[in-house]
Amino acid sequence: PSMMGMAVGSMVGTLAQRVFGLHDLPIPRERQEVVLIADTIDRFAADWSIPVDEMRLWVLAHELAGYQIFAIEHLRPGLASLVRAHVGGFRPDPGAIADRLGSIDPMAGGDDPMQSLQQVFADPELLLGAVRSPEQVALQPRLDAAVAAVVGYTDWVVDAVAVRVVGGEALRIAEAVRRRRAETDADDVFVERLLGIRLGDDQIARGKNFVQGVVDRVGEHELTRLLALPDSLPTASEIEAPGLWIERVSAT
Repeated sequence: PSMMGMAVGSMVGTLAQRVFGLHDLPIPRERQEVVLIADTIDRFAADWSIPVDEMRLWVLAHELAGYQIFAIEHLRPGLASLVRAHVGGFRPDPGAIADRLGSIDPMAGGDDPMQSLQQVFADPELLLGAVRSPEQVALQPRLDAAVAAVVGYTDWVVDAVAVRVVGGEALRIAEAVRRRRAETDADDVFVERLLGIRLGDDQIARGKNFVQGVVDRVGEHELTRLLALPDSLPTASEIEAPGLWIERVSAT
């Protein structure tokens, strides 16, 4: 538990240097608020040669969109229950840590043996128990579908709003941010393994296609209404077939 606590603390500290705000990761929380990390936003704007005021407006639009989506009464607890079920599905293997420690080659890190030790404890597979449980494997499609829908809807709202309030830079900012999403590191892997929240290109594309499919069939206002209905998170089958989702939710 101590090593897990240190690893999670390190992960959160690293993420705080990369994310723009609280809703960069679609993680439902009991306390709803808007949080922005100014240094990260301004640094990203400088790296991509984006006017800082436009970048700040875009991030604010994203944060407010995430805030409003998780304000939907049933959606936040629905996704939270899936995340909790994933975290609760771990079957820790205390022997895995001992086996890995016994296999450390003190010379593998060159002249610094501590580097080898740090590499071992940076491995989420080790700290999270080395193997996924059957329950987690069975749950992952449902969790993937829910996350894809939330991300897809958030991006759709941000794209629609940002073009109006940010102007011509909005699409360039959105593309730069989505490229950054595709760059994964150890902390992204840790989040994925711990919470089951995956944000790769395939997930983003699935969410975008789902939302666009719903809008094409029933319009944007109907999309918002349907999402507000109870039990409206799509299933693994529905995320690929928006028509099935529309039929089920409309019947409730």
